Amino acid sequence: MANRKFIEQIAAASLKYYPTYKILPSMTIAQACLESAWGKTGLAKDCNNFFGMKWTSSCGVDYEEYSTKEQKKDGTWYTIKAKFRKYPGVIEGIKGYYDFLNYTRYKNLKGQTDYREACRLIREDGWATDLSYTSKLVTLVKDNELWKFDLQAIYPKGPLGNITPDTNFLAIVWLQNGLNTCLAGVKGFDTLKVDGDYGVKTRAAVLLYWDLLGWNKSTGWSVGVNTKKALVAGRKIEK
Repeated sequence: MANRKFIEQIAAASLKYYPTYKILPSMTIAQACLESAWGKTGLAKDCNNFFGMKWTSSCGVDYEEYSTKEQKKDGTWYTIKAKFRKYPGVIEGIKGYYDFLNYTRYKNLKGQTDYREACRLIREDGWATDLSYTSKLVTLVKDNELWKFDLQAIYPKGPLGNITPDTNFLAIVWLQNGLNTCLAGVKGFDTLKVDGDYGVKTRAAVLLYWDLLGWNKSTGWSVGVNTKKALVAGRKIEK
């Protein structure tokens, strides 16, 4: 299965389950990519377990044993044999992931809107012993622009309220992505790094957008309802 197709498969499920579980799609997809080697591991292919979930006697599904590597706090790796959950199909395997996250220790993930924080918390909550687990997930999110699925889940019509440098991370990501889309190809516009930081470059892009739309420039940094409507509509500048 091609990487993009795998992403789309997991993304569709993550968007479907977001309203119920409030788990960020970007983190879910990144975990599936990392844990299953893009759906290519034996655990993924034979057990429909894309997230490396270990088995317990109370989980209600069958299991298979696999060798797996664990990492100690000093960085040393060692190999153990462990029982992993085996699901009858892909749908059951993905649903099993969300049921797994209903354990109390993962409750701090619910409602997170910053994928960097979610990726940090899930490792601290005990999902993986890999000391680099968080950075690996964050890299997958950035490299594959998985944050776009977070925008679909949380801001399909744009963020509520004005966007300022103090607004939440994902709202600023939404703004930067919208500006990149609507200003693409405009002379003098350098594509913004979608990093959730409303700095001088993002501000300059906002001012350029207003100018090209023929709007009066504001002395403040706040992005209000009219700009958001234009960005939601994908109002591009034909220049």
